[in-house]
Amino acid sequence: MKTDNSIEIWLSEDDKDLAYYNEFLKKFGDEEFLVVAFSAVNLFSREYMQQISTLAGKIKNLDGIVTVASLADVFKSKVTSPLFKEKLKTYGRRSVMNVFKQEVRTDPVYQNTIISKNGRTTAIVATVKCAGPEARKKLVADVKKVLKETGVKSAATTKKQRPYYLAGPSVVNAELDRMSKKDMEKFTPLMFVVSIVVLGCLFRTVSGVVIPVVTVGVCITWITGIFVLMGHTMNMIANMLLPLTFIISLSTSIRLINYYYHERRIYETLQHVSIPVLMASITTAIGFASLMTSSIPPVFTTGLFMSGSAILSYVVSITLVPILLSFIPLQKERSVNVSSRNDYALPLFFKIGQFTVKNKTILLSAGFAVFIISVIGITKLRLESDLMTSFPKKSSIARDNKYIEKHLTGLLPVEIVAETSAGTSIFQPNILNAVVALQKHLRGIPEITHSISIADYIMKTHQILNNNKKEYYTLPASEKRSADYVKLASLYGDTYVDTLYTKEHSDARVSVRMKQVGSNRYQAIIESVKAFIDTRLNTASLSWHVTGIVPLLINVQDNILRSEIYSFSLAFILMFIATTIVLKSVRLGLVSVIPNLIPITVTLGLMGFAGMRLDAATIMIASIALGISVDDTIHIFYRFRKELSLDGNYQEAVCRTMFRVGRAAVFTSITAAFGFMVFSFSSFKPIQYFGVLTGITMLSALVSDLLLSPSCLMLLKPNTGEIRNKF
Repeated sequence: MKTDNSIEIWLSEDDKDLAYYNEFLKKFGDEEFLVVAFSAVNLFSREYMQQISTLAGKIKNLDGIVTVASLADVFKSKVTSPLFKEKLKTYGRRSVMNVFKQEVRTDPVYQNTIISKNGRTTAIVATVKCAGPEARKKLVADVKKVLKETGVKSAATTKKQRPYYLAGPSVVNAELDRMSKKDMEKFTPLMFVVSIVVLGCLFRTVSGVVIPVVTVGVCITWITGIFVLMGHTMNMIANMLLPLTFIISLSTSIRLINYYYHERRIYETLQHVSIPVLMASITTAIGFASLMTSSIPPVFTTGLFMSGSAILSYVVSITLVPILLSFIPLQKERSVNVSSRNDYALPLFFKIGQFTVKNKTILLSAGFAVFIISVIGITKLRLESDLMTSFPKKSSIARDNKYIEKHLTGLLPVEIVAETSAGTSIFQPNILNAVVALQKHLRGIPEITHSISIADYIMKTHQILNNNKKEYYTLPASEKRSADYVKLASLYGDTYVDTLYTKEHSDARVSVRMKQVGSNRYQAIIESVKAFIDTRLNTASLSWHVTGIVPLLINVQDNILRSEIYSFSLAFILMFIATTIVLKSVRLGLVSVIPNLIPITVTLGLMGFAGMRLDAATIMIASIALGISVDDTIHIFYRFRKELSLDGNYQEAVCRTMFRVGRAAVFTSITAAFGFMVFSFSSFKPIQYFGVLTGITMLSALVSDLLLSPSCLMLLKPNTGEIRNKF
């Protein structure tokens, strides 16, 4: 089983934005990158420059690296260019390194990209070939190995100062996969251990521990094996598949074992439990099948396997548990007369039923109050995606990103492409002026740290050819001269200019670097840029497009949120319809909505009050909450129908229902809640939130089913004759 959260898996083949991005790569080459940064007071020394050159050379030789730009490369290009040699003559006795330092620190092309303003931090920027997730992971591992083996040392480096800082989209993606896989591998076995301990404390029998654990293990092994054999990889959405399988299979096995402890006969156990378990499994499968309406491949695949998991868990549990129970002969226990009016002799769950009957109005009022408070919390939720918030603040990836963005440049790449039409050249003065106007607008946005285009090279070359006077840092008046200046860029000491325009001179790009921001702020920035272009720069012969791997990723994350919200709404409706059909009563179906809705609103409300963001990972908690609460609700309502058909007494029917199914609901919820709480100790935020929120969901669903479900049945009484006739 492998983990892959790369952007490629989230995009469908017919995605228009992906198609344009692929065309962009064909025109301009790869734009994904990684950055290795160093800090020292003596960067501009021969010794240090040699160390940077050696390291840059080793990185350049790695598979997957397209180009490498470093301070050492710029130094070599500069000192050998005719223009720089001429400039040296004007500086008299000043050393070559001293002149180079002054030139590169004030050059807008290199400032805040490979050299900081204060001249004490430099970076090796490597362009990465987009060859797929596995190649990306291997490349990041190879870069780390080179850095560890080579490194860059400086006399000015203190013990507290790190030798290097590594960041960029490729690094973030690889670290996202590594941490999510590591923590799932670490905490999943602990979840089983905790579940075994809790089951032992609750059942206090060997069979009550071994059988559920074996059943859960078989279901998870089967569903994981099928998932992998069909060529799928785990991701932030698919990670929910295993916990969901754990919950469903655990619930089914516990219900079978619990009823067997009452009946002491396997046949009677299957006769009474198999039908409601099947109904709950089908209802859950229908709900998760709604995810298959999504056009996003991982969401579709996860919905398909979640539905399959619900059915598979039923098939395995309903066959394996009875087989295992048949090897464990048990003595018949003393039966309990639940009709006895001696309160001290009544079982605990019968007393819970009595409590809900007596306090049904108070309990429903309290439930309504909790619902209103939770809704207030939900209004505080923010739909936002930000990959960097997934990592702990003290993690190396978070520290490296923060350091590089503070001292050098933003690490979010965005590409803005200017396309001409009707044979118009990109070097026409009016078009170049539009590019300059766009870059000027971009400089006014605080989150944008740098932008580069052919206009920068043209203006700089124009300035150099006019004795480096500041007033000549402008665009020339003719198209031909601009084209000639671009050809002279090699004399200026840089070949990166060739990647900024097409050979046909029809298209050019503005390569932008932004600080790490959430999807909401990013969307606001992009919308402001598009609005500026629409009102100021669009002409009949010029059109603009925003593309790049990060814009694609952020757009996909927002699409995932919208898709999952839609799918969850559809799931809720489908589950209500399925529950109504299963219970053969529209009124019972409507009543069942209340206990199913409370756990979801409580979980989402707590997220809102806690300031958690609703992203692609956390929104799946709502789907799990729905699956959990529907399962218990169907068992309670199905049993209530049967008990009510016996004598038509609502109070006694509720009490007998709680006696029969309450114990299984408590055992399932407590075992799963403690098991999932293990994930709350993860340092990886998505997994941490998953553990906390799922645990809260389990407990709130338990309280809702034990207290609100019976209260609803007492206040909103279904028709007695109708239920009797249907039985």
